[in-house]
Amino acid sequence: MTKNIEYQFEYGCLGGTFDRLHGGHKLLLEVAFKLAKKVLIGITTDNLAKNGKEIPELIWNFKKRAKDVTDYLHTLGVSDDRIDIKPLSRATQYADEIPEIGVIVLSPETYGKLLEINDIRRKNDLDELIAIAIPYHRDESGKIVSSKTFRELELKLEQQKKQKDYDASL
Repeated sequence: MTKNIEYQFEYGCLGGTFDRLHGGHKLLLEVAFKLAKKVLIGITTDNLAKNGKEIPELIWNFKKRAKDVTDYLHTLGVSDDRIDIKPLSRATQYADEIPEIGVIVLSPETYGKLLEINDIRRKNDLDELIAIAIPYHRDESGKIVSSKTFRELELKLEQQKKQKDYDASL
C-alpha cells in the first residue's frame, strides 16, 4: 500500500551553484523536498557560477552540477516527477516570476535575496514567498563549509603535486 504524503506546499524552490555537493547543499535539498511536492532547483549557469566566485576555473560545469544534484535526490528516493532543475542566469530568476511557487528554502548566504524576490513579486501582483532559512554547514571546528573550501583544497593539492614533480625532476 502506497503511503500518501501531505506536503505543506505544492511547489517550492531553491537556487545555487551546487558546486561540489556538500552537507549544506544536501540540507537545503532535503528540507525543500520535505516541504514541497515539487521543487524547482535553479542551478546557476556556467557564466553566473563563475561571476564573483573565488577560484572560478575549478567550478564544475552546469551539466555535472545538475547531475550531482539529481543523483543525490535519487539516493533520497525522490522521483524525477518531483524534480524541476532549471538553469539560473540571474539570482532571483523563477522565484520572482512563477505564481505557483509558495516557498523558498535559503541559506544565510542567499537570504538577502528574499527581500528582492518578494519586492518583485508584489510589484507583479504575486503572493510573497514564505522563506525557510537553514543554517550554515560547519565542520567539526566550527568553520563554515562551502564549495570554495573544496576548490581551495583541490588547488592546494594540485600545487603540492606540481612542486613534488618539480623537486623530483631536479
